[in-house]
Amino acid sequence: MVPDPRRPVYHGLRESPSGTELVIAFYTRGCLYGACSFCSLPALSAGALKIGEGDIRAQADFALASLAARDLARVRRVSVYNSGSVLDQRTLPTPALFHLIEKVAAMPELALVSLDTRAEFVEPAELDGLKARLGRAALELSIGYEARDARMRNRILRKGLSERAFQDLCALLASKGVRLKAYVMVKPDVALSDARAALEAVRTLDHLAATGKKLGLSISAHLNPAYVARGSRLEKEFREQGYVPPRLWTVVDSLLPCEHLGLPIQVGLDTEGLAVEGGTFHNCGRCDARVRKALEAFSASQDYGPLKELSCPCR
Repeated sequence: MVPDPRRPVYHGLRESPSGTELVIAFYTRGCLYGACSFCSLPALSAGALKIGEGDIRAQADFALASLAARDLARVRRVSVYNSGSVLDQRTLPTPALFHLIEKVAAMPELALVSLDTRAEFVEPAELDGLKARLGRAALELSIGYEARDARMRNRILRKGLSERAFQDLCALLASKGVRLKAYVMVKPDVALSDARAALEAVRTLDHLAATGKKLGLSISAHLNPAYVARGSRLEKEFREQGYVPPRLWTVVDSLLPCEHLGLPIQVGLDTEGLAVEGGTFHNCGRCDARVRKALEAFSASQDYGPLKELSCPCR
């Protein structure tokens, strides 16, 4: 069935650590960067088909109109995606984005709006426009930083994000009072052992915390264990080179050394329905549910205590 250009890919409410969250994934033209080696999200986009400003406004209106007023009244956070970059004006025109922001800004409990984007699409004037329309609510940008190691970030993952560009972005956000959420991947490379993958993740999280303190930037991390998405580079390595996704224990080992950092960390355990069979993170099977539950609880509480108490012969 051909998607309706006047309906979002996804919209709905979920409970997050900060309260009720409204998630909207716009149906837009595909990511115009399109080079990240691990990503298959463009498969959920309109490809090269142009989705106009009016269509995107209609998507925003549809998403909000489909939810009960009493539910919208308790929304604390709004997260916006589009299988690319929300701030890429060629795929999501600024007037359409402002249309959404003006509507959600009227929600009485709204505390924060988070926009998913690549760094190169961030413009100071657009940030000013967004903040002016949000009023008392905070603005956050979600950026795929993935790894401190430049070789891994740009040669393996092909993010196209230099450390200088990242630091410049952080300085800009700090000057504007905009928050940053940085995505960090665990074991995105077939060459990494689980032990080395955890060490690389810890180094990245430490670097993010230090950057926030240096610049006075409010920063958090979203730690994502890699999964094998259909059509991605990892699928080729999974089938031809024996790539094994990280264990859930590797995620725990990526977190425990970071207790002293004071860095808020969320753990992403959702494969978005894009993983191939056998291409997801797990343990021995006996402890999987228990460790998953502990990681989900950590995201809500930031309490490292229960993670330290986890055990299993497979560890």
